[in-house]
Amino acid sequence: MTFTDITAAILDEVGNTTGDQRTLARVRRFVNEGLRAVVGEPGMERLADTDAPFTFASVANQARYVLPENIARIRHLTDRTNDWRLTPLSLASYRLLDPDPSANAGTPTHFVPIGVVGVAVQPADASEVFVDSTSASDTMTAYVEGVITGGYLRKTAVTMTGTTAVSLSTAITSFIELHDFYLGAPANGTVTLHEDASGGTELARITIGQTRPSYYGFYLWPTPSGVTTYYVDARRALAPLVANTDEPPWTSDYHEILVAYGLYREWGFKNNTEMATDALNRYKHLLSRLKYATQTDSDEILVMGRQPTVGRSRLGGFYPADYWGR
Repeated sequence: MTFTDITAAILDEVGNTTGDQRTLARVRRFVNEGLRAVVGEPGMERLADTDAPFTFASVANQARYVLPENIARIRHLTDRTNDWRLTPLSLASYRLLDPDPSANAGTPTHFVPIGVVGVAVQPADASEVFVDSTSASDTMTAYVEGVITGGYLRKTAVTMTGTTAVSLSTAITSFIELHDFYLGAPANGTVTLHEDASGGTELARITIGQTRPSYYGFYLWPTPSGVTTYYVDARRALAPLVANTDEPPWTSDYHEILVAYGLYREWGFKNNTEMATDALNRYKHLLSRLKYATQTDSDEILVMGRQPTVGRSRLGGFYPADYWGR
């Protein structure tokens, strides 16, 4: 079912086949609320898992890294050169193990999630920042929020002039940390934020159609001593249903779950408790079926006992390079 089919089914069941714009907007909002509710259920995040791993290369003596805006969370981070998966490490443990990351370089075995961050790179020192675009039609207002020398919070704005870089800090030349960078309207081109001058170090990038960047930040531990390609299995940032032809990110057999959720919310909005309860029960039933279909392998047979563990031999060249089980 497409987004249009789902909203039409909801309106039909509540007896409003010619829904006005306000009603239609509300129902569409309820459908996207249901989408987030389903994917947010325990074990259902896999519906937003990436397909092919995203790759990035480490930089010698650089500890902090970011992943682009389409990634909401790292699920697995692997090093195929050394044939191992990096283990998550808490920020508290990282600071305890390595108060000065630059003093301890080697081959990373762990990664430290930071979470969503507003810029890809922080200023190297107290700096003035500049913004420009690849499109001459980008003349909206750009905003920056951050910390200046001394630890003071500052916010500044400037009217963009398309491809010509303009300073976002004419009176502020000492940004030491940036918290947010955003636009007053969606970008027509690719908008970039630079340190010190036009063409300086790129700090953040806003892609076409977006109003702000969003990155997933993390550290590698120990700090990489050289260049290695890493492979990231991740959870994608969940895209809302917007276009009429958009569909939920699961098999069409269970698209009706969003109809049930939308009916639950719409009947609740209309204060019809009986119909809202019926729709909620319908939603829960469909959700349980979707969970089973999503989390159960097609050839899985449930049996008593513990599942055997399978792994690859790491005993060295004097032993067979084979798989083992127990």
